[in-house]
Amino acid sequence: MEETNNITTICIVGRPNVGKSSLFNCLLGEKRAVTLGESGTTRDRVEAVMRIGKTAVRLVDTGGFLSGDKDDISVQVKAHILRAVDAADSVLMVVDATDGLTGADIEVADILRKYGKSVKLVVNKADNDRIALGAYDFYRLGFGEPDVVSCLHRRGIRKLKNRILEEIKCSKNEYLDREDNVLSIAVVGRPNVGKSSFVNSLLSKDHAIVSDIPGTTRDSTDTNFHFGNEEYTLIDTAGIRHKRKVRTAVDTYSMMRSKKAIYRGDVVILMLDARDGVTRDDLAIMDLVEEAGKGCLIAVNKWDLAEGVDGATREEYRKALVYASDRIRKYPLTFVSSVTGENVTACLPLLKALDSNLDMKVSTPFLNRIFEKDDPSKVSVPRRMKRPNFLYIVQSGTRPVEFKYFVNDPASVTPLHENFIENRLRDALPLEGIPVKVVFVRSSKVRLKKDR
Repeated sequence: MEETNNITTICIVGRPNVGKSSLFNCLLGEKRAVTLGESGTTRDRVEAVMRIGKTAVRLVDTGGFLSGDKDDISVQVKAHILRAVDAADSVLMVVDATDGLTGADIEVADILRKYGKSVKLVVNKADNDRIALGAYDFYRLGFGEPDVVSCLHRRGIRKLKNRILEEIKCSKNEYLDREDNVLSIAVVGRPNVGKSSFVNSLLSKDHAIVSDIPGTTRDSTDTNFHFGNEEYTLIDTAGIRHKRKVRTAVDTYSMMRSKKAIYRGDVVILMLDARDGVTRDDLAIMDLVEEAGKGCLIAVNKWDLAEGVDGATREEYRKALVYASDRIRKYPLTFVSSVTGENVTACLPLLKALDSNLDMKVSTPFLNRIFEKDDPSKVSVPRRMKRPNFLYIVQSGTRPVEFKYFVNDPASVTPLHENFIENRLRDALPLEGIPVKVVFVRSSKVRLKKDR
């Protein structure tokens, strides 16, 4: 018998009847798992070793995941799925192109993120080009460019195998561009919003000095810690205040270190005081985060002091923040209490997702399909202004996420066009909390043809 303890294990997961077992059989090249046109056919895990060239890979097929089912068998099936995911090196999440993105798919994706595994998205049942065009909708799950396949016609299977092989070969060199595989989190905000209290609550110890006196923290302090199986670096910073409030040399150097901390962190938590709402200084800090191109989570701290005051609920408070500054709608927002510990550790999966999305890469055909129906050239402009002709868009960078839009006359592009393009990108891609930069480049080429 072949020894499989040291080979890569890939777990296939998804909601019922998306074609997990069909994909398992296609990759394996033989019918090992039972496939029927009804959900719930697979209950136990099915394992087999396949070869891609000279590389051996262990495949694990699992049952369909539905959290709402409470019967004994469903509970056991879920337990088997979660154990298989935990033991796997990476995951293939299968979705159905004919159904489009569903709430059950989003729920499965949220669960997978908690395990911190590498997830490759496979859009099955794309039996023709018309169905395949809708695959870009699945970008919103946040797992990068999906592999579009049809197990029925074996369409895209060879390409999927090649991508699996590339990932296995690159896994040993993963994160070489970064110092290590440790997520660095910069905690920033105005003085006395509770940054150090949040750090202490997350670390479950009095690591930072806490006081009601603004400016207690003067240095940016780095602390490494583990949560679950993941390692993090937490950067606690001095409060960033308006220039007119900086009175001493100590304040000046503290501010400089805090601003550098934003660039040192992979992602940022912008801490607000629930009692104050959003202030001009908060928005100025948001400017710094966007200039650095960092993913940002807004944490409304001291919620234990504000909840219920004047009947305030989370949703009403969120609407009030967006009313005060519309740009806040672009960011994920959570309510925390450093005193009670509410939602403090729940920030970590959100930050992991932000960090992953900063590395998102979108193919040129997918990007241009976003604007097939909503052509920016049709945006209304004032009379006597030249109307630009938008040709095609490509992704030009990550960390920060950047796109280049080729246009016949960049000078004729207005803020209305820029907002329209950014909004369409955010609607189609997992860009919540991610600064987006769109650069307009002159080009005399014709519009990019559709990729069929």
